[in-house]
Amino acid sequence: MTTTSEHAAHDPDMASTKARCRLGAKPGPEVFDAYDTFIRSIPFLSSRQSSALIVAGDEILDNLLTHGEIGTQGVVVLVRRRPRTLTLGFFVEAHREFTEFAAYIERCLHYEPRFDSVSRRWRGLGLSMCRNIAASIHYRPGHLVDRIFLTFDRDA
Repeated sequence: MTTTSEHAAHDPDMASTKARCRLGAKPGPEVFDAYDTFIRSIPFLSSRQSSALIVAGDEILDNLLTHGEIGTQGVVVLVRRRPRTLTLGFFVEAHREFTEFAAYIERCLHYEPRFDSVSRRWRGLGLSMCRNIAASIHYRPGHLVDRIFLTFDRDA
């Protein structure tokens, strides 16, 4: 696990309104503990903000692991605080499946959970939950890196 933190320490006003922290983690079940510990260690997050980022981030990580989209390079997580928002970003190696998923989500204005009769379980509940607690979610496929950005209102 690699963690770095950047704060605008030279300007007290900027330090209170803008900051970011970064985590690099390898794939595997231990990514959840690394992620949760990382989020709890960020000094500029309130406990309420940490809880929201842990709930949403664990769901995103679970989906990335379940669908094999965290490659050997692992995942990079970025948390950025701005005057009115918090941004939670995930960066993983690019995969065709992610590109297809992102295109599907872009086409579906009202993506709803659905029951998968083959596996006999509900699909999409976690992403619906993420949509409900985040102000926005954007899926950005790329040639080398796929990105997921969740934005949260700082005051919510």
